[in-house]
Amino acid sequence: MGVNIVAAENNHIALSDYTLHMRMYNYLSNKYPEVNRALHAGELTLGIVRPRDLNFHINQAVQIAKAQRIGHGVDIPYETQSSVLLENLKNNDVAIEINLTSNQFILGVEKGAHPYQIYAAYGVPLVISTDDSGVSRNNLSNEFMLLASRYKPSYTRLKSYVYNSINYSFLSPEDKKKQLAILDNEFMAFELNISKLMSKMD
Repeated sequence: MGVNIVAAENNHIALSDYTLHMRMYNYLSNKYPEVNRALHAGELTLGIVRPRDLNFHINQAVQIAKAQRIGHGVDIPYETQSSVLLENLKNNDVAIEINLTSNQFILGVEKGAHPYQIYAAYGVPLVISTDDSGVSRNNLSNEFMLLASRYKPSYTRLKSYVYNSINYSFLSPEDKKKQLAILDNEFMAFELNISKLMSKMD
């Protein structure tokens, strides 16, 4: 399906060799272009690392490693030329995985300090994720509840995030088509039920 690398991003080796790791990804992406690439990048904030370590991780993950999906992306306000980076993410369809619970408990970043609203304002494609439900013991329903209660996005926007989970997945085009058809039917049934419920309440 795809590849990712795993380690705390503020780990000594992860910090000192970050650019080297991105170059390794670049080499492999050129050698095996059919392999999908995801990277946790920018899972950092002030106090965890020095300020200078906040200004290049997402940029290099996209520009050097050619990542198709970025996990977390919390340090986006500190990235060099962040507005240009945001436009690049949008224009190149690089999805950002939003992990509200994980970012709150691991980084202490939540509510207005979380960059969700920055990404949403720029129209960057977003996918709502749990990060690691086996560790955090949370689920996607809770993540959507947090998103809806904290930031109050429209129903249309929430719905688009659900579709993004398929559109920006590493499924084959055929499997995406099948899953999107299933999702269409699920939403149709859900919206019909809600419509009936609301009509009874009027």
